[in-house]
Amino acid sequence: MIIVFVRVMAIFSLIFLGFISNKIGILPFESRKHLINLMMYITAPCMAASSIYTKTLSEEVLNSTFQISVTAAIYFVVISVISYFIVRMGKFKPIEEMGLYMVAMTCINTGFMGFPVTKAVFGGDIFYLMVMHNVVSCMYLYGAVPILLKIGRKNVESHFLQNLKDILNPAMIGIFVGILFLALGIQPPKAINEVIIYLSDATIPLSMIIIGVQLGSSNMMEVIKHKYVNLVNIFSMFVFPILTFFVVEQFDMLETNVKVVLIFASAFPAAVVPSAIAEQQGLQTNRLAEVISLTTLTSLIIIPICATFLTAYYGL
Repeated sequence: MIIVFVRVMAIFSLIFLGFISNKIGILPFESRKHLINLMMYITAPCMAASSIYTKTLSEEVLNSTFQISVTAAIYFVVISVISYFIVRMGKFKPIEEMGLYMVAMTCINTGFMGFPVTKAVFGGDIFYLMVMHNVVSCMYLYGAVPILLKIGRKNVESHFLQNLKDILNPAMIGIFVGILFLALGIQPPKAINEVIIYLSDATIPLSMIIIGVQLGSSNMMEVIKHKYVNLVNIFSMFVFPILTFFVVEQFDMLETNVKVVLIFASAFPAAVVPSAIAEQQGLQTNRLAEVISLTTLTSLIIIPICATFLTAYYGL
């Protein structure tokens, strides 16, 4: 239990490194774009692909894949309905930002942040399921989010076809390649595979440093003063993970690793992708950026606690 907590804190110390690097000018905010491109176009696809094709296709793998795919889809449907009632009953204002708040509560960062943290903390088997969870998450991001963003607004066009094309991002391509290799029972040549593994391992420190740069460039004192941003943070980072835990514990037919991924995924901060989709629709994204910053900061406390609890509770 202590070992897991120390391991998570060691990973998160890289966020502090990125934060300090930003504050002293080594990695200014402008560098974030290039670091993200390096991760999203090179290292993350390698991590996603290798996590899949290194598996052995078996009845157990197929069963766990089916379970995580179905339950992740159900999660996003249920959490969307709950978030709608929260913003309606809470009378979030202005009304034009209702969709933004819903998206902020439901879109979790299981790729950019979830991949490296899950692999470092839990290892291959659970990381594979997190990758499969992210497939469903991407479908939700590019299929449902453009529609949700329109809630409360009038005369806003949704570029649905463009968002569907965005599903074919490098990480998703890596996932598809990994699935193809797994199905065919093949792996890349040894020399190429070693390069893929090296690049895959670089994703963890790179992603954490990027988050540190982002936090270093945010005015957190202003963010934490906003009433609705704080409410979103409370629900997404505290209420939803606890609710998810109690719900999945009611289903004994679910495999332990599936339960762990569903709960752990719900504890991650708001995803960055919805902000880009909102900009694509010509919407103001300041509120989303504030939620992303605050939930990311909160996750520095929540994720180590969640990882330690899950490891102890499920005997991992």
